[in-house]
Order: sequence, then structure tokens, then C-alpha cells
Amino acid sequence: MDINDVAMTLEVDSSVIEGVRSGNVKGIAVSIRDDNQNMLLENINGMLILDVEETPDTFHGCYFHNDGVFPYIIRKSLNFLVLSDGKDSCLTRIIDVDTQPTTRFRFQEEGKPGVEDPNGDSCIWQVIFEVIPMPDKPKCYLMRWNPTISSFTAEDYEECVSHMQNGMFRLNWSIREWEEARKGDMFFMLRTGDDKAGIVFNGQFISDPYPADDWNGSVKRRMYVDMICTNPIDPKKKPGISPAQLQKAIPSIDWQQGHSGILLSEDEAAQLDELLS
Repeated sequence: MDINDVAMTLEVDSSVIEGVRSGNVKGIAVSIRDDNQNMLLENINGMLILDVEETPDTFHGCYFHNDGVFPYIIRKSLNFLVLSDGKDSCLTRIIDVDTQPTTRFRFQEEGKPGVEDPNGDSCIWQVIFEVIPMPDKPKCYLMRWNPTISSFTAEDYEECVSHMQNGMFRLNWSIREWEEARKGDMFFMLRTGDDKAGIVFNGQFISDPYPADDWNGSVKRRMYVDMICTNPIDPKKKPGISPAQLQKAIPSIDWQQGHSGILLSEDEAAQLDELLS
């Protein structure tokens, strides 16, 4: 993966980088101004279209409020933000995007200043990215899901896939080997117990482990993580690689049974990633 194809670099204060790394800052707001339009291609029905073949270094301004609709297309391949203060940098993953109009004004003509007007035809927009920091060396876990006994059913999975936003959906999940797990670690989800067994999606933890009531209703407590889930298999189809094939390729793991949340070795994670790519 070429990070330049999927990331945008933002200049920020060092305090922002520290806040993102500590978890105190979860959102990055980017103001879109009307001072740089060299990447605008054309105006189509009030929509200013960005060059989608090249990741922009900045977002650019608009002269149309467009009935409150954000007048841009944000690249679907924009998955990461690099936060830099000139000396230090932090790679973050975008897990949600929101757009909000801020100052509204009336555009006069080229070269003349806009006049602030609550009913004006132009607007300064703000894009708000929800982000999590990417660890330098994330760990990788094998999570397990048996829809025949889980509180998360096959129908729930279909619902999640049909309502994905920004190419992902969110879940919380129990994790057995939680002691070393941290926000930013990666996972693969193994479906078991029915005729669609295999790796059905992967993703990333967006929280540290935390205790909560047992999902199956017992009195004991379990440890959970919140996670974003990406690259899901069509719920109506079988994964391309069966548990038997996984067992043959990576025999150090029991692909038929076991707990959810098993820490993979670096070699096991690399083998699995290569097998599924």
C-alpha cells in the first residue's frame, strides 16, 4: 500500500498529536476555504468536484451553499490522515467523516470580498474526521464468531453489511487474551459452526479492552473491545478459503474451535494476511 494514495497530510500543533496518541483528541476538524481552487475540475449542478485521481493536500472552497449539502466528493480511498507539526508526525486512520457548514456569506464577484449573510449563497465548510492513531507495530488477533450460538446473528451480520458507512461497520466483541490488546490493534474474524465458515471480515480495535456483562447472560463478566469491521464477505456467500484449507496452511492454529480473541504471532498474522490477499 502506498500511503500517498490513501492519506492526506495536515499541519497541526504538537499538542494535537499528543492528544490523538493519548486518546483525548478523537476528532480532527478541517476548515475548507475559498483560497485555492487549482484542483477543481468543473461545476455540475452546484457540486464542486475534486480531482479523484490525486489525493489533495488541502480541501478547497465553494461558492454554493447547495441547500445545505456538502458540495464535494471526498475520495473513497482517503483512509488515513498524517498529522505533522514539522518535526513529529502521527499516522491516524479515519473511522468516520462529518461535514458541517460554518460561516455563510454572499459572493459578490471574482476579486471582491464575500459579505457575511445568513441567507447567502456561499459557505465556509468544515470537515470533521474521527480518527484513531495507528501503532507502529500493531498486534493482530483472531476473533471467533459462531452465529448458531452468538447474540450476534447471521441476520445481524446482513444488516451491518447492508448499512455500512465509509466502507465499515462497528461492533463490540469479547476478547479472551485481552491483557496486551490496545486500541489500534488489528483482527481477523473467523466464522464457525455453519456452512459459511471461514474468515468473513477484518478490521481494527478502536478501544482498549473494558469489562462488561457476559453476552450470553451468565453472571460472570467478560472483557470486550470496540472495533471497526472492514472487507466483509457477502453474507450469502461462503468465504474463499475454508477452515480446512486454513488448517493446512497455518497448522499452529486450531481453526475448528477455540475462544474469541487469540493473539497471533507475527508469523501467523503475516501468513494469514498473505493467504487472504
